[in-house]
Order: sequence, then C-alpha cells, then structure tokens
Amino acid sequence: MTGIGTGTGQARGYDLSAGLTVREALDLPCLGGARLVAGARGGARRIRVVNIMEVPDIVRWMRGGELLLTTAYAVRDDEAALTALVPTLAGRGLAALGVKIGPYLPELPPQMLALGDRLGFPVIALPGDVMFNDILSEVLGTVLNRHALELEQSRALHERLTAVAVEGGSYQELMNVLLELSGCAVAVHDRQGGVLASAGAPPRDVPATATRPLDTGLRRGGAVALWADGGARLTPHQRMALDHATTVACMIAAQEQAAASRQQHYRTTLLTDLVSRAPRDRSDTLSRAAALGWNLRLPRAAVLLEATAADGSAPLPGPLFEERLLSLVRGAAGPQALLWGNQTGLAGLLEPGDSLPARCQALHTAVTAAHPDWNVVVAAGTEQSDFAAYHRSYEEAVQTLGLGREVHGDDFVRTYADMGVYRLLGQVPSVELRRMVDDALGPLIDHDARTDGALVETLGAYLLQDRNGVAAAARLHIHYNTLRYRLRQIERLTGGLERHAMARLQTELAVYAQRLLTVRESG
Repeated sequence: MTGIGTGTGQARGYDLSAGLTVREALDLPCLGGARLVAGARGGARRIRVVNIMEVPDIVRWMRGGELLLTTAYAVRDDEAALTALVPTLAGRGLAALGVKIGPYLPELPPQMLALGDRLGFPVIALPGDVMFNDILSEVLGTVLNRHALELEQSRALHERLTAVAVEGGSYQELMNVLLELSGCAVAVHDRQGGVLASAGAPPRDVPATATRPLDTGLRRGGAVALWADGGARLTPHQRMALDHATTVACMIAAQEQAAASRQQHYRTTLLTDLVSRAPRDRSDTLSRAAALGWNLRLPRAAVLLEATAADGSAPLPGPLFEERLLSLVRGAAGPQALLWGNQTGLAGLLEPGDSLPARCQALHTAVTAAHPDWNVVVAAGTEQSDFAAYHRSYEEAVQTLGLGREVHGDDFVRTYADMGVYRLLGQVPSVELRRMVDDALGPLIDHDARTDGALVETLGAYLLQDRNGVAAAARLHIHYNTLRYRLRQIERLTGGLERHAMARLQTELAVYAQRLLTVRESG
C-alpha cells in the first residue's frame, strides 16, 4: 500500500468540508473514462486522501475519507473476498473504491455492486489504461487546493471577526459582521435564553438552524445562533463564520467578566472602607464613589439581611444564594441601594425613604413571599446623613442582628432604634460594661462557671418576661419548680433582686450589658 494524505481533516473545531466529493472527482480529467457503477447515493462523500491498495490487509491502514485505488490483483480469484471489501471499507468511512477493469479483473461481481448500492458506498470502475499516479496527483492536488482556499477564507473570517473584539466592540457589532459574512439572521443569547444582540431579524418562533455554545472557561452558558433562509443546510462558509463568531463572542464575554471582576473588586474595597471606619480623605472617597455611579450625599442606613432554612443551614449553595437574594430584594431596597453579599446573606447601605422600619419590612416580605419556609432576619442601624458615619450605622446593624437573634429568635425585623436600652449601653466602652456586669452578676457568673449552671441565663429570661415566672419557664424549656429553685439561688447569691430600686435597675442593666458583651466578643 502507498498513499499520500492531507491530515486529519480537522482545523480548529470545524471540519474541512470544502474538500472534493466523489461526484466532483469523477469530473476531473484523470477520471474521464471512469464509471460510477454502484453506490450513487454516496456521491456526496468527501475525499480527504488517495491511497493505492496492493495487499489484502489494506483495511487496517484506513482512517476514513480515502479514495482507495486497486487492481484487485490480490483477490482477483476470490469473488467473496472482493465483495466483502465493500461493507468493510464503508464501515471504516472511506469515500469510495476505484477498481481497475483489465486483464486481472475483467468485470466486477454483481453481488459486490448490489451491496454497494444498498450501502450507498461508491464503487468506481476505472479504465484499464488509467495510471494510478495520475489520479493520485490530480485528485490530491485538487483536495489540497480546496483546503488551502478554505484555510485562507478561515483566516480572513477570523481576522475580520477578531477585529471586533480587539477594537472593544460589542455583541451587537459582532452580530452585524456575522450577518454580513453569512447572509443569515443571527443572535447571541445569554444563559437564560434572552437575546443579548441580534441582526437580520431572527424569527422568534422558529428554531435556529445551528447554534454554538458559549464557554469562557470560567462560566458556561449562552449561545450564538444562526438561521439559514428557508431552513436550508449551512454552507461550509456559513459554518466557518458561525464558529469563528462564537470564538469572538467568548472573547467578548471574557472581557466583560474581567471588567465586572475589576468593578466588583473596586466596589468591595470601597464598601469595606465605608462600613469599617470614617474616610481618611473625603474627596477621594467621593470621587471613587462617583466613578462607580454612587451618590454618597444621600442619607443612608446600614441593613443586614440573613436567611436560613428550617434546620439553620444555608438554603442554597453560596453563589446561587447570593444571586437569589439580590434578585428578590433589589426592588424593595430602592434604586439607590448599595448591596453586596456575605457568607450568610446580604448587606446594604439603603435610603430609608419615608420609614426605615417599613423599608426593612419590605425586604423581609420580598424574601419570605418567595420562600415562606425560610427564616429571615433584617437588622438596621440608624440613618446617617453623612457618609463619614456610615460605619457607625453598620456597627449598630451588627449589634442589632446579634442581639435580635438572642432576644427574638431566627425570624424578625428590627432597627437599632427598637433595641431600647441597648442603644445607651452601646455607647459604653466594653471595659466599663464588664465592670458593671462583674459588680452586679459576678456571683452568678462564678456559680455558673463552677457548676456549669444557667443562673445568668435564667435571670435574663425572667427579666425579659417582665418577671412572669410561667412565661420565663416556658422560654427556658424548664419546669416551673426548677425556675423557682433557680430564682431562690439567685436571691441568695445577689442579696435579693428586690432589695431596692437602684439595685434592681443595676441588675437589669447588667443583664443587658452581658448580652451586649457576648455579641461584641463573638463578632
């Protein structure tokens, strides 16, 4: 066996379908006397390479797309072996079999021809005086020329389309160029199937003739679609244009993702600065915010929203959870809201509008209306008219969230103004709060530490329930007699809760201060 090939027939994701068909090859001068004697249905098979058969085990060398030429000398006396070549070669994906009719093989077996017709595998009867080298040279030269032309067209298409991305073009500009190159209606869709850009008025109720998925490596989803006129099959040129346009669309998507990532970094950095401390340079902060389109001259309050499933876990995986919450609350948060995600939910700097509690309740309703099985907490700091004080509102929101969970459980809406005495205690340094707690509750804290007891927790629940023993026992999930026993211990260790008004006030304040310290130390 001898042969010359052109490669695998693949080039950067599209098949080299501009090669020579069997029917076209029969029109070449080198095959002027040849006849297609079987398998006419396979006349559109494309020739990738020309090989010459000299030995019977030729099949194991075949890769597909070959025009196989033979004198059949090796099987001239074995009609069954010659006939068996047809299904074997067809199964290997050959383009056609050309057999020289001459002194070795005066005619082809009828069974062989019938099998070629049934399989649609072309069998060509070659004149006895034909030279295989002439066929090999002319057919292969034509195939190579066509491939070279196709590659040149591919290069020109690639350069034309890539220029759109290099010059900072948009999806719309890309679709305009693809329409010009393909002559077909085209569109690019996002991950949800929405149209990002289109050209040539693609029909809404007709499926695309061909689509190519978008995959930037970091994110998959979306597609470039093309509609051929009348549902016709795409030409090689149109397929090539669609493939290259998809590559460029992925480049544009990657550029957008990179830009979004940079902007997200700038957003996160500035938001972190705003809620962490007073700005060191007001003008610099204002200019950075203006570059992001933010108006920091509006009064805002920091708001924290967290959602959990019934078992206390995150309802959805991280990225999906953040995207879901953002989509639900964006309308309720207001047009000027600055929102960002965290591990357990969302944070935001929001305009209070007519009522900060009403704004917070709207956020809570927006989430629970869509997910009634979720527990949702919303906590807000006080409104600040100066952006230099946004960090104070954020600190208050954090305190409100922590204390709110302890006092109100896993589903509530509270502002810092609702926290009563905690607003006063929140202004006291932790050192002073600790001194207040030790003075009033020191004996109880020591007792709990020694015995693994719960006297401090019991006192807090008792005071929270306005000294209602039955309600306090229910909140603590203990028997009423157990509560009475603990209260007697508390009376003994503190000298009496009711001994005088100042002592009662100091004890109650110490309970609230202990809760505030717990929140501060856990944060």
